[in-house]
Amino acid sequence: NSEHSHWAVDRAIETCALSEGQITGNHVYAARLHDVRFRQLETGLPAQFQSAEEIKRQRKIHDKLIEKGLQLISDSFLDQTSKACDKAGVNLTRQLLEGIHYEEVIREANAGHGRLPSLIGFDPNIADKYDGGDTVRSDVAIGGDGRIIAEDEEHDEKLAGSSGRKYDLMVIGAHGIGKQPYSQLGGMVARVIRGVEKDTLIVRDDKSLAGGNWIVCVDGSSYSYKAMRLALEMARDFGAKLHVCSAFDVEYHHAVFGNIKDILSVQASKVFKFEEQEELHNNIIDKGLLKLAQANLKRAQVMADEFPDVEVETQILVGKPF
Repeated sequence: NSEHSHWAVDRAIETCALSEGQITGNHVYAARLHDVRFRQLETGLPAQFQSAEEIKRQRKIHDKLIEKGLQLISDSFLDQTSKACDKAGVNLTRQLLEGIHYEEVIREANAGHGRLPSLIGFDPNIADKYDGGDTVRSDVAIGGDGRIIAEDEEHDEKLAGSSGRKYDLMVIGAHGIGKQPYSQLGGMVARVIRGVEKDTLIVRDDKSLAGGNWIVCVDGSSYSYKAMRLALEMARDFGAKLHVCSAFDVEYHHAVFGNIKDILSVQASKVFKFEEQEELHNNIIDKGLLKLAQANLKRAQVMADEFPDVEVETQILVGKPF
């Protein structure tokens, strides 16, 4: 429900409205964390709360307040997404996942294996009908001393399975509610992008994709040209301009040779032929890297020629590629 999350929803709607796609809106909540902690604390309750009847009553209250409460809050977040999708005429599937947020997002995005909750009832698309009813956790076990025995519950017992959906694109905001003043990327998002195997759009502001200026980085790899192809297709549809760049570092070899020069003895320098080696690298490596960057951009330009409606500008950047 953060500002960046709302922007991500807007970009997802913008993309799906143009491509006739559909959105699965996910929110992850961690009721299991509260449930595990509650079980750990049960054995330390005062004697008057140690009866089986009282523990079952406490468990039911906890399930209602925590599990149902978290589901209702989570579903309220999805209400905002639903209103935006209805306004734009984009189909939305509402989905709640239970577990550690970044783990479940990765599982769901990659293979549709996010954990769908089932402890108090489950409907994958109409979470506002969730109701705990009489559903409670397992019966209370009492030891010989009359006090309850610490229990654990199989996580799978609380799950309804997974969606099995196959996604084409994941859209996520760059930050959440806990954004820090000088942070460039939220902690949850940073974890997610390390594990997600699908194309990912990270949204940092409220700017529309239409008519934008987009940068494409090519380094000669197959992945960079896949990105170039996708950027061309999207730029054509959104009326955007592409700035294609290739970067190389001319200072690295100079720094390495400067470091070697300081440690070589006079005799070693003669054997190594330091000055000749340095001149060779200056002529071949540096100039070769420039020609390689130019070749990368030439290939990208050839691809761009297939999209005459897309404005493309190329440039070579000198320095650390990142």
